[in-house]
Amino acid sequence: MRFSFAFGRQIIALVALLLLVPVAVTIFMLHTINKSEAAMLEAQKLKLQRVVEQLDAGLPAGGFDVMLAQRGVPKDAPVREKVAALNSALRDVIEHVKAQYPGVEAGFYSASLDRIIDGSPQSQAGENFSSRRRNNFLEVMRGREKTEVLGPAEGGILEVYQPLYRDGKIIGAVWATESLGHLAARRHAVLATAYAIIALGVLVGFGGALAVVHRFVQNVNQIKEGLKQLRYDLSRPLKPAAGELGEITAAVNELASLLLRTQQYTRVMLATIAEGLLVVDMEGQIMLANAAAVRLLGLPADWGGKNFREVLPVNTPFAELLHLALRKREEVRDRLVACKGDGGEERQLLVSTALLFVEEQPIGAVLCVQDVTEQVRLQREMRRQERLASLGRLVAGVAHEIRNPLTAINCYLQLWQKSGRFPEKPLNTMREEINRLDNLVEKLLCLAKPAEVKKVPYEVNRLVRDSLRFFEEVVGIRIETDFASDLPEVPLDPEQMGRVLQNLFFNACEAMAGGGVLTVRTYKAGDGRHAVIEVADTGCGIPPEHLKEIFEPFFTTKPQGTGLGLSLAKEVVEAHGGRIEVESELGKGTTMRIYLPLREVSVGGEARLGG
Repeated sequence: MRFSFAFGRQIIALVALLLLVPVAVTIFMLHTINKSEAAMLEAQKLKLQRVVEQLDAGLPAGGFDVMLAQRGVPKDAPVREKVAALNSALRDVIEHVKAQYPGVEAGFYSASLDRIIDGSPQSQAGENFSSRRRNNFLEVMRGREKTEVLGPAEGGILEVYQPLYRDGKIIGAVWATESLGHLAARRHAVLATAYAIIALGVLVGFGGALAVVHRFVQNVNQIKEGLKQLRYDLSRPLKPAAGELGEITAAVNELASLLLRTQQYTRVMLATIAEGLLVVDMEGQIMLANAAAVRLLGLPADWGGKNFREVLPVNTPFAELLHLALRKREEVRDRLVACKGDGGEERQLLVSTALLFVEEQPIGAVLCVQDVTEQVRLQREMRRQERLASLGRLVAGVAHEIRNPLTAINCYLQLWQKSGRFPEKPLNTMREEINRLDNLVEKLLCLAKPAEVKKVPYEVNRLVRDSLRFFEEVVGIRIETDFASDLPEVPLDPEQMGRVLQNLFFNACEAMAGGGVLTVRTYKAGDGRHAVIEVADTGCGIPPEHLKEIFEPFFTTKPQGTGLGLSLAKEVVEAHGGRIEVESELGKGTTMRIYLPLREVSVGGEARLGG
């Protein structure tokens, strides 16, 4: 900031100085012109005053009357004759003065004759001057000198009037006049010089200001162009500049060098990460993509500076996920996406998106891609192995479960063959055993194949309420509920999830044979991605050594139980992409929690990785 302020002050001061120079020169020259005009006019006045003084000195002491008497002109002679006599007598005096001052007209005014005496040979009987001059003569007759300028100074007339005294009396006036036309040339010369100096000052001032501004703008544009290049290539430094702009460019180049080194370290670090990272700005321009992202997303080598819509494969959801993050601020977490690799093989990618913020303002988004093909394969293999292991236990359990009903049926059949009759009671027992076998076979079929769910958006609270209706009349059981009001609709199969809840409620009621409280709650999990259904009872509880086995097929502590209910419940919940957890304490009760994802995460009817 110190550089900017100092440089700004220097620019302002220099431009102001350059602009003030022509203004000061203009004011000075205009003042000089005015002074020169006044000085020239004053010089003309002094010149005409000398003329009237010489005329006054050239008039005889006796005045006009003495001169007329000397020439023998009677007092009662006509005015024309007197004027002619005086013109003749004063012609030499007037011509002598006019010869000394070329261009000057001069003469006398006789108050008694009310005529002008200018040495002219023509005799005039009437007034030989204008009313304007009469007023000037009358003012002079009062003992005042008079100077008058007629018209503009460059083309007008200057007149000077002075009282004519003889024997202490004013007998008339002496006047002189001169055209000011010759002053125009002098004035024009002064004006031309002044305007030339003013123009030169203006050119110097504005030219210097423009040169300074042009140089400044040129340097700024040079820096702007350099910054545009630095945006895409930090290895191209800014060109050096003069003055403080040079210090700025040096600082920017140093910062660019530091960023380049940091970028190189970042690229090396990102190249070692197995996860693909694609970073875009708010306009969708790709700012960063590591080697894993280029490989997993199939980006071209020249991805830099392009929009992600131009380079991401059109048959994948990656572009749509980034669009949702940028425009609608909808982020996804760990979505499993199947796509084709470079060699045509199928790959499983775990995709997440997130908005990037600086001071609570979004600046872009990041797409994170992880290749989990091997993990998914191992998980499926593990599930297959687990299913095979469960199948082994299932075979043993099935053999045990089927042997008992078949033994009973066989005994009754032998009894029937010997006695030749079949009593009603054994027949009912056989029907019960056959129904038991049929129910067992149905559950075995459900357990043997993956749970197929048909998901629809459904309210969790409604599902729980509908499932609880069958247990409201259970004797000795008090039902307490606490439903969250902010739960959105969850993608689920209401029929299958209803069976899961009814199974949990039935188990809870059986655990409270002597009565108790069944508490059912719904709420949003702390991660914000799951809805939770919690079923708690105040029954006998489950021994710690049995907690790890309750979801195994045919594990049961009930005399008439099959041990398949919780196994089927776990299968259904996992097919929804969720999980089921259990907490229990002997003598205090058991709590079962079902976690269901708020958004669709299942792939091909099976729970996704990490579900």
